[in-house]
Amino acid sequence: MLSNLLIVLLVFVIISFAIFLVSLLLFYLSGFISLMFGAPYIPLSRKYIRKILSFGNISSNDTLYDFGCGDGRILISGVSDFNVLKAVGYEIAPWPYLKTLFSIKLKRLKKISIFRKNFLKADIGQATFIYLYLFIKLVDKVAYKIAREGIPGTKILCVQFPIDTNKHTEFELLKSTKIDNLTIYLYKLKPRDSSK
Repeated sequence: MLSNLLIVLLVFVIISFAIFLVSLLLFYLSGFISLMFGAPYIPLSRKYIRKILSFGNISSNDTLYDFGCGDGRILISGVSDFNVLKAVGYEIAPWPYLKTLFSIKLKRLKKISIFRKNFLKADIGQATFIYLYLFIKLVDKVAYKIAREGIPGTKILCVQFPIDTNKHTEFELLKSTKIDNLTIYLYKLKPRDSSK
């Protein structure tokens, strides 16, 4: 009887260790994938999220898009705290993507859709509010995409890394602020110039 108990305990320890190793491998693989695409997974502290979204004047009329949504904190807050119409996230790295899937299923948030896909290939035709916490090179790339495909009037909320409005004249800076050590920028996509 004691030997059976030891065998069960040993099997449990081996399985637990294997799960730990696979999780660790997935975590590091996710970091590598994120770096390859230009933005590492760096979760924003939960204490800032409501303040940041409030600063952006997000409302229940908005369809929120988060490019590089990580573990879905912005999407979840958009739905839970601001009752947005819909929240759509794109995350290329497997670990945060799986974390987000688990969180939205656990909380039964049916208004959230998440895709494990490069957001530069996403359809953004429904977005009225876009959240970006990306490095400057990616902000620049996505600004071209939003200018080409976005709906005029769409609000773009950038954390830390601004859109260069001298280069991207399609965007109007509405306001900026500091929230602790974070600088937040709110832009609006201008109407397209029909003379071009």
